[in-house]
Amino acid sequence: MKNKLNGLLKWGAIAGVAVAPYMAFAQTGGTGVVGQCTPPVGSGTTLGTILCQITLLLNTVIPILIVLGVIYFMYGVITYVIAKEDEAKTKGRDAMIYGLIGLLVIVSVWCLV
Repeated sequence: MKNKLNGLLKWGAIAGVAVAPYMAFAQTGGTGVVGQCTPPVGSGTTLGTILCQITLLLNTVIPILIVLGVIYFMYGVITYVIAKEDEAKTKGRDAMIYGLIGLLVIVSVWCLV
């Protein structure tokens, strides 16, 4: 009985991994393009067009902020590694912590939007 349960769990895990990409594409309607926003033609300035413009702006700005956060984190790592004084190591450690906090905030806001 235990052998059958282990086999069932193994095949269930394999099936789950095999189906995972299809579940991810289900969110976008199967196109694989996330965040594509096209305002209705001739709608003027409605709430939908304003939200669409904000979405397009965020889709442009957030990856730039993520790159800047990674660069700041790497600056902290390099500062920490090459520093010989305790004060410089503290500055490097603080830069790493602030970089990680910044990345966490940016990615969590991006996920919420």
